[in-house]
Amino acid sequence: MMTHNQLSNLQTSEGTVNFLSNNNGWSSHFKAQALLGIGRFRVGYQFLYNFASPSIGGYSATPVNINSNENTTYFNTSQDHFFGQYLLLQLAIINTRHFALVPGFAVGTFTGYKIDNTTGDQVTLAQTTDHRFSIGAELNAEIKFARRWTFLFGPNYYLFSMQDKANTDWHQDLHFFGIDAGIRVNLLKVRE
Repeated sequence: MMTHNQLSNLQTSEGTVNFLSNNNGWSSHFKAQALLGIGRFRVGYQFLYNFASPSIGGYSATPVNINSNENTTYFNTSQDHFFGQYLLLQLAIINTRHFALVPGFAVGTFTGYKIDNTTGDQVTLAQTTDHRFSIGAELNAEIKFARRWTFLFGPNYYLFSMQDKANTDWHQDLHFFGIDAGIRVNLLKVRE
């Protein structure tokens, strides 16, 4: 983890704006949705919990005493816990009695925290970052059965973007690609 002074004075060959690290870890997420459908169009709310345990190589300065008011969220290796709130838009481009192909777009914000894997210290995003913005895209294949039940699966992508409070030139974007699989239950009356 880097202090504000270490982060603001860190230079790379391209300057501080272009400091990059790659995530080669894994992540998983949980979603809950409340949707209202009108014809082929659906609009609603989505909650997303994302856990990521990346292994990131990079700057090797970690202070002994962690104070989230003086440090940033740039850990050498960390666990990320994000809680996203989204406006979700979906459009069923294929919609038959037993199958639907539904792309979706989500836009929203998130909060959460990071845990340093080296020291176990926790830093909340609200204390160390500003301008937390998230978007997502998905393409679900839906298999409908038993009138109210739908099994869905398909690829998804989520971007988590944030700016560090320590230095306005530092901006972090986390990209997650994955696969959804789940069950959807229609709670309202189903039309024949």
